[in-house]
Amino acid sequence: MRSSHCLLGQLPEPAFQQWLPHIRERGLAKGQKLQAQGSVAHEFQVIKIGFVLAIRRGGDGVQRPVALFGNGHALGSPGWLQQPSAMHFEALGPGRICCVDIATITRRGLVDAAFVRALAASYTCNNALLAEWAHIVRIPGVLRQLAATLMQLAALQSSLLVRLPSQGALAALLATTRETIARSLVRLVQLGALERPDRWHCVLQPAVLLRISGAGVQDGGGEGQTASKKD
Repeated sequence: MRSSHCLLGQLPEPAFQQWLPHIRERGLAKGQKLQAQGSVAHEFQVIKIGFVLAIRRGGDGVQRPVALFGNGHALGSPGWLQQPSAMHFEALGPGRICCVDIATITRRGLVDAAFVRALAASYTCNNALLAEWAHIVRIPGVLRQLAATLMQLAALQSSLLVRLPSQGALAALLATTRETIARSLVRLVQLGALERPDRWHCVLQPAVLLRISGAGVQDGGGEGQTASKKD
């Protein structure tokens, strides 16, 4: 089904019909590697459903999570210019992606002005997302970071009923421990910021989450005192 949230779905109808025979949809499994840092992608991918973790290997050789990507975000854009990927991308759980073979599309002359405009818009969207994650990890206190993270997950899923990544994935993204994430989720429930209908979902209260992420909460030590980050 064509989606306005997808880069490929934003193409004009005549162009989309030319691309359609070359678009393949496939499932994702937890831990599946989608792109590799330093390698030129041969496939352009758009997330249809699910979360993908962006991981950057630094100069010290250590890989660290830097962002979560969600529905509609494109992976492999540098491949159109034969440039290597700046990050690893790994599926956090079951999902689906749409993909096209870059060489095939290029050979058939389908990379036109309409697609380049859509690709530029996608780049802008991805850059804004990376900037937002960089902002979140600089918020003081894990409780406030987690509140902002949940709002970001709602934006990625276009819903206040959010499917949560694993606590381990959230801990890695926020550079803390799984136990701290678990305690912070309980605290957010106590503060009325969310409800937990089951283990993997939560219903968000945006006004409360924004208050917590923006100014902190009264939590035993005064305004702004939140769960502390563990090294």
